[in-house]
Amino acid sequence: MAKAVITPNQDAVVCEVQIAASPERVFQALTEADQLMRWWNGEGGPCRVKRWEMDARIGGKWKCMIFDPTGKMMLPGVSDFESSGEIIEFDPPRVLSYTWFATFHSNPAHPTLVRWELIPEPRGTLVRVTHSALKALPGGTDYVKGWPGVFEELKKFAEAERA
Repeated sequence: MAKAVITPNQDAVVCEVQIAASPERVFQALTEADQLMRWWNGEGGPCRVKRWEMDARIGGKWKCMIFDPTGKMMLPGVSDFESSGEIIEFDPPRVLSYTWFATFHSNPAHPTLVRWELIPEPRGTLVRVTHSALKALPGGTDYVKGWPGVFEELKKFAEAERA
């Protein structure tokens, strides 16, 4: 089961999970748009992805359009959200890092940073995400509630469709 913690300085959320799949398999699931669409739209989450684009390279852009059919996930009464950014670190299959701008943030122009680390282990991959630059956002550490669900969907997908 995925675990998430808030760093002592209240600026980041760190989440980890062990996945019984190779780092290469997990990295594909994180960087290939068709795969991202499949696992983000899994049974476990209330949000659905309408569109996911990723130009998987340093300097490449990414964009995600999310629909919340309940209208209760991020902002009451709002059901469409967009997140986007630029890839700043790309070292397959070990590291993926990108800026994150989100329309649901109190300050949508404030960039946060998402950094995925894939660490090979005898039984698969330890996956760690650090979502930082959150202190400046009211409620930014609320990501501690969201990342474990994202990880569970990634885990189910990567383990079911091992490469």
